[in-house]
Amino acid sequence: MNAGASGPTQLLPHEFEGLRRVIRQVAGIHLRETKKPLVAGRLQRRLRELGLESFSDYLRLVEDSANGDERKELINCITTNKTSFFREPHHFDFLRGKVIPEILERVRAGMPKRIRIWSAGCSTGQEPWTIAMTVADALGSLAGWDVRILASDLDTNVLESAEHAVYDDEELASVPAPLRDRWFEPVAGGHRVNGALRALVTFRRINLVDFSSWKIRTHFDVIFCRNVAIYFDRPTQEALFDGLASLLEPTGYLLSGHSENLHGLSHVLRPLGNTVHVPMAQPSGALRGPRPAPAVQPRNIPPSPSPSSSPSPSPSTPEIAIQVGGVQASATGARLRTTLGSCIAVCLHDPEAQVGGMNHFLLPHDRTGNRGPSSFGVHAMEMLINAMMKLGGERHRFVAKVFGASQQFGPGSQHHVAKKNADFVLRFLADEGIPVVAQKLGARSALSVVFDTAEGRAFVRTFNRAPGVVEAERRHLAALSSASRSFADDITFFGAA
Repeated sequence: MNAGASGPTQLLPHEFEGLRRVIRQVAGIHLRETKKPLVAGRLQRRLRELGLESFSDYLRLVEDSANGDERKELINCITTNKTSFFREPHHFDFLRGKVIPEILERVRAGMPKRIRIWSAGCSTGQEPWTIAMTVADALGSLAGWDVRILASDLDTNVLESAEHAVYDDEELASVPAPLRDRWFEPVAGGHRVNGALRALVTFRRINLVDFSSWKIRTHFDVIFCRNVAIYFDRPTQEALFDGLASLLEPTGYLLSGHSENLHGLSHVLRPLGNTVHVPMAQPSGALRGPRPAPAVQPRNIPPSPSPSSSPSPSPSTPEIAIQVGGVQASATGARLRTTLGSCIAVCLHDPEAQVGGMNHFLLPHDRTGNRGPSSFGVHAMEMLINAMMKLGGERHRFVAKVFGASQQFGPGSQHHVAKKNADFVLRFLADEGIPVVAQKLGARSALSVVFDTAEGRAFVRTFNRAPGVVEAERRHLAALSSASRSFADDITFFGAA
């Protein structure tokens, strides 16, 4: 069949059956025979882009796709991404009027100021941004709160659009004017979600039917999974909602779409009405809840042998200075440089992909809301891992080198900041299964660190007289004096599929 200028005109039965099989295999999406014209129409453009003459040629390509890239493109073409801000508004009324007041009540009873929400099937981002606006507006102030929203989708194109977070006037028509004024800023092409709200949301590509790849190590107060399961057959739906229910807090809620039927899932979820569900009660003593991370003492692992000073950089290798709150990764080779007192710098490396990166954070957690999230380890670590993965790094191959936490302040409350930082970073890396292959923590002197992102080598130099480093960190810490009270919160990482 000749594609011609307009592409293939007919999708033959055996071609549709083959594509349907691959789609179900990869994404769990069950396509009925009535979807054949939709599949043909959506794939025409892709075949033209690839210069293919028939759907059979395309089927062979996706069946033989060793790296999975074309299979991702196939799913991107097939999935429907209809969404809008405040879609099914009763769910956001429930979030504001029921969920947040319950969390506030638990905080008054001594629980941490912590909120975890998952938007499963986030499409182009309107749902997670609506969630974030609703939470922030209901709380009044985000200061002192640890709010994390995971937004996931299978379609990489819509995830890119969601993370870009730019919407035109028509898309924003359903956003109330006060919220639009507070949370959006004008940019070329429309309005963008502002930085304060963007800091609350983490985007991940997650295949909801590949449960082993979720790698989510937290429980959620709310999971939004709306109008997603309608594409799956019944066994897949049951397995999906079983998995989602297992990630809910005992006090959590699952919100489904108006078109989804959860009848028959009563062994894991109990309906409350209005497409709101709660997990079935567990036996006494089996209730799940936020689990505190175990206390971890810094281990005395010597750093890899390195010269006392770094060699001169190659003229072709860029050198980048990393300040407090900096996060940088490279897949083309760079030398990342920073100077540390009680702060922490983590250098991650994927030796196979030759992707490396560094962050530099001040404290484990933000208790004030006065600085950007990357100044704090709980966000800086997640941002570095994200940056590495976007450049082709694979999380299971990451190794870490950790530096800083120098004990240079002397007695007093600030003396403990370094140890808190060291405890946090080693605990985080251990929890996430990222091996620490070298470290220099808890020294009595400041450190200069240079990290080669391509080779994964770190060059460390100590210097005893570093008044500039000490004074800069004193200023940062003084501005965050209330942040040094306690860092015992459990750590959340939204692992990637």
